[in-house]
Amino acid sequence: MKERYDIKLFLQMMCIFSFIAGLHIYARIGMPVQSAVEPETAIETEAVEEPAACRLTFKDEIYLAIGEQYVLPEGMYISQDEQIVSIQDRMITGLQTGSIRIVGDCDSYLVHVSDLYTLPVISNKEFLPCERYTEQENEYLDSVLEYEVRQAGYRTRAGVVAAARFLLLQFPYKLNYFFENGRMSNGYGIDGEGRYYHKGLYLSESKTDEIARKATGPQIWGCTLYEYGRGRYSKNGLDCSGFVSWVLYNAGFDCGDLGSGPRAGVHDLSDLGEKVYLYYLDISDVKPGDFVGQLGHIGMVIGMDGENIYIGESYWTGDLHATSFTYEEFKRSKWSFVVLMDDYYQDQGNLKEMW
Repeated sequence: MKERYDIKLFLQMMCIFSFIAGLHIYARIGMPVQSAVEPETAIETEAVEEPAACRLTFKDEIYLAIGEQYVLPEGMYISQDEQIVSIQDRMITGLQTGSIRIVGDCDSYLVHVSDLYTLPVISNKEFLPCERYTEQENEYLDSVLEYEVRQAGYRTRAGVVAAARFLLLQFPYKLNYFFENGRMSNGYGIDGEGRYYHKGLYLSESKTDEIARKATGPQIWGCTLYEYGRGRYSKNGLDCSGFVSWVLYNAGFDCGDLGSGPRAGVHDLSDLGEKVYLYYLDISDVKPGDFVGQLGHIGMVIGMDGENIYIGESYWTGDLHATSFTYEEFKRSKWSFVVLMDDYYQDQGNLKEMW
């Protein structure tokens, strides 16, 4: 009898519990939803999306000559030492030799300033003295050359022009014309004597380790060795095609250590693009980075300003240099043809007609 009473009591209590739980759920469902903020307050304090906090990143290094300027991306920047660089808005200017970190809102740059090279300019420079640079200075100039090419665009027309301008206009000495003692692609296999088909500048003894085969060297640029073509001792430098092939190679175009030509049946630099003789030339088709040539000689267009054309060449009467011509003077000059190089370069890069 007691068992039956206990079961009955249990069932009654379960019914009461279920009824109370049901009332609680019903009350919750029917209850109006309360806003966390009163309507008037919500309107007044409408949420404004705040910009996400940026994360400081370390960007590439920047190389500047004394007086050279560089425009940084948008943002505010500070310098650890404004004796090395000055900052005005986003413009930094190299003031004196040294390295400094520039810190911005989201970016940080390591800036190097040096007097080992100059702003690009056509000037009457002295010949490069023998052993003028240390190995460390040579490495630094190699870094600057690579930086200039990559800023313009590696494996682009603009990169080629940047390499040419660096050696002709920013490097503070001129190189001697050296009549080649042979080149790597013509059967002699001689390297670094009137030609230097390697990355960087040939300025320190450590670079002679790259030389595969020699005739009378190895000797770096500016130092004396025997010049078979003229039967005399002369300062090592570049011949005409040595200059052009070096420029191409340092901009990422490995065409081989080619000569200037043109000779029938012999592949040379003038075969890399479309050859147009000056008589038929429309000057508007010409761009910096195109070649100019005559029988046995080659040079490169390094700038155009609407009235003048600027040619870089290493000529047998003297040295590696840049010369300006008006367009009319150019058509009456020693040059016979232009080699248009659009198909060879394909990518223009960040090409600037003038420096």
